[in-house]
Amino acid sequence: MKEDKTQELRNSFETAFINGAVASNLAYKPQFVSNNYKQGKKVLSSIEDELLACEQFQISVAFITMGGITPLLQTLKELEKRKIKGEILTTNYLNFSEPKALEKLNELSNITLKMYDVEAAGDGFHTKGYIFKKEEIYRIIIGSSNMTRTALTSNHEWNTRVVSTENGEIAQIIVEEYKELWNSEYSLNYDEFYEIYKERYKIIKKQRQIAKSEEIPSVEKYRLQPNSMQVGFIVNLKKIIAAGERRALLISATGTGKTYASAFAMRDLGYKRVLFLVHRGQLARQTKKSYQKIFGKNVSMGLVGAGYNEYDADYVFATVQTLNRDEHLYKYRKDEFDCIILDDERVIIRTKLEKPSKIKGLALI
Repeated sequence: MKEDKTQELRNSFETAFINGAVASNLAYKPQFVSNNYKQGKKVLSSIEDELLACEQFQISVAFITMGGITPLLQTLKELEKRKIKGEILTTNYLNFSEPKALEKLNELSNITLKMYDVEAAGDGFHTKGYIFKKEEIYRIIIGSSNMTRTALTSNHEWNTRVVSTENGEIAQIIVEEYKELWNSEYSLNYDEFYEIYKERYKIIKKQRQIAKSEEIPSVEKYRLQPNSMQVGFIVNLKKIIAAGERRALLISATGTGKTYASAFAMRDLGYKRVLFLVHRGQLARQTKKSYQKIFGKNVSMGLVGAGYNEYDADYVFATVQTLNRDEHLYKYRKDEFDCIILDDERVIIRTKLEKPSKIKGLALI
């Protein structure tokens, strides 16, 4: 590195950390980066300036929203035209990042997007760092700002911009930490994470709306969200149905949430009438309670069997033994239900009845 740049850095460090009265070049000086509307300061402006001046960039943030990337899109598109490459690493932590924002970033040919899977990794991810490089100089903004509208424009956010040569210790540590996360087995490429993440985000958003709509909001319902197995099942089920198939089989270990998986799937698919078959009355009642947590009051639910004859409910939970008798089975037309689910350790799903006939063992109507 040229001696004049080295001297500029030394002068700037003295101004920032020893004596603020020392004159130095602003381009090399460490700075406090925050939002202050009274002074017309925004974190967003600092990031835009660095993006337009860099030759490559890397960003690692926990949360990304449309409100955060929209004011940056023009700048990012300008970098795309100039073929300035960038990497953006985010996470599925709290399922907060908006799928539309991730999709929009992925459309830019110069950006590679990855998502760190905190569920698989078993640890948290809450980084907020923006790394810019030009020639041998790193400019890094690191602190509290995610890529959201309020974080970049109005929140009280504390960030520091550090300037370092590529041989500087601070830059080396930050860049090495970033590369470790980026290259982790838990950092998934866009095509690996997007479909599952989008489905899960949509289900959780709907679940929270249902919980908040109740007269007395339920914290349990609000926090209820699908695990990875359940989301994967729903995504695959949709593909099966789209391919024209009418049967699906879910085999998963006890306690992994097959019942909730089927409930999330039925709600997501928008089925109006569903028959859920079990082998014991107690299971029918338990299943009904689980479904009520997912649907709230959006559909009516009833039991058939074990002394209950609630035939007209939208969602019917019945025992195989009861529906195997003609006086119960013939209460329904052959096309009465949009979907039939049989829970016998496994979960088997069948869309539409073909004809009213006997139910025996694992055979579906």
